[in-house]
Amino acid sequence: MSYKQENHIILMRIMRIFDANIENGKLVLINKSNKKVLLRLVTLHYQVTAITLEEQRITKTISEDKNIEKEIPPNGKIEVESQLPYLKSISIIYKIDDKTFRDDIEF
Repeated sequence: MSYKQENHIILMRIMRIFDANIENGKLVLINKSNKKVLLRLVTLHYQVTAITLEEQRITKTISEDKNIEKEIPPNGKIEVESQLPYLKSISIIYKIDDKTFRDDIEF
């Protein structure tokens, strides 16, 4: 990885647009930017335990897409219903001005 690539990765981590928390079984997203953001899609990734045909326990990740399509003002927040309590990570697709971005957040 070159010096230029390393700096880009560091900047991407510092400039995260959303804060994400789980409160009362709901995912709460807060827009930390000073611009309104069009929140398009949130993908919830759950970690669950499954039993195979051989009766072995394995962990699997399952996902659920939530189409949002709402504008979030600066410092505004939105709650997203979660079907399961075992939220492992989320992927957020959003638009600022005419550019589309994606943030991945792990819990």
